[in-house]
Amino acid sequence: IDKIEFDVQAHRDARGALQQPIAVTPDIPARLQYVSGTAKVFFKGDVDVSAEQLTLLGEQTEARCPVANMVMASGCTMDIQWENGSS
Repeated sequence: IDKIEFDVQAHRDARGALQQPIAVTPDIPARLQYVSGTAKVFFKGDVDVSAEQLTLLGEQTEARCPVANMVMASGCTMDIQWENGSS
């Protein structure tokens, strides 16, 4: 792998962070609800990567990434599409 470029968007219900009055804990969680986007993987040289291998790379990266684990543990849904950027 040469590099991975991420293009992600996060969605949240702003009411959780902005609910008034400020002295009262909001009824709505102030967390991300949904993260979506793409991860483009660029390979060094002329490497033939199958769709199955790319899917496995995405699954294992998300399983081993501490940031992704923290986001998912908060209840946030992640939908990242893994693409071959070299093709």
